[in-house]
Amino acid sequence: MDYDYLSRIRANLTLYSKKKTSNLLDGGFRSIFRGRSLDFDDLREYSFGDNVRDIDWKSSSKTGKTLVRRYIAERKHNILLVGDSGIKMVADTAEGDAKEKVSVLTLGSLAYLANRHGDDYALLMNRGAGIDFSFFKAGEVHFERIVRRYETSIGKPVKKDIGKLLDYVADHFRRRMVIFVVTDMEGVSHINDKILKKLTVQSDVMMLIVSDAYLTGENAYDIEKKDYEPDFIQQSKRLAKLERQERRQREEEFRQLCKRYDVGVKIIGKEDEVVERIAELMEEQRRG
Repeated sequence: MDYDYLSRIRANLTLYSKKKTSNLLDGGFRSIFRGRSLDFDDLREYSFGDNVRDIDWKSSSKTGKTLVRRYIAERKHNILLVGDSGIKMVADTAEGDAKEKVSVLTLGSLAYLANRHGDDYALLMNRGAGIDFSFFKAGEVHFERIVRRYETSIGKPVKKDIGKLLDYVADHFRRRMVIFVVTDMEGVSHINDKILKKLTVQSDVMMLIVSDAYLTGENAYDIEKKDYEPDFIQQSKRLAKLERQERRQREEEFRQLCKRYDVGVKIIGKEDEVVERIAELMEEQRRG
């Protein structure tokens, strides 16, 4: 395990928090906890923005203060981290950073935030021919184990794509969750309308996509063929233009699909923008 990941995750989040906010998860999530069907927890004094329907008038009259009912879900979320893995995640991003490092930092930052917020969180990913799942827990040890498990899964062959993994989540998980998916542009091609429709019935879903290197350009290397792309492909300006047009079209089509189901999307290409993209994603999700 590269423990440098853990120190960098802590350092990055601490630095960003000092500049921007004390907690990126403050404020909750906008859709999965709507309604009043969740378990009652305790009472607290009314503050601006609270729903008047939550006011407990009987308790308020006894204490002389306006009190609102608080539900367990207001303070604690179930965070499911779904990580794409396999050989493809050891390639480079469009900006030239290692996809492995960007992916691990992204998922690790999400786990760290959930842990600091006191939420229960779990990791689901492909490993070999099967599915690897860690139970919902919290704590420093759990955080380190999750980052370690995800890091060691990258670069090893898997038989299920991210679409099948998300289909499994939709069919087997019945609890309300906030689902963060870390994948790449190849993974996006396996996520369709049917999958998102099932996932978003009772969960909030957010996508963090690690960009892929272009086939055209200098020293493009195919990790599956284990060889560099031919010079006539790398150096073709026409192919380069077409490839970028096709990439933009795919990204826009996926954004529109996600927009249909209120699924947030951010594309990450560099290690030093991981926290910024996560913060933007959460802020947009809160604003709706």
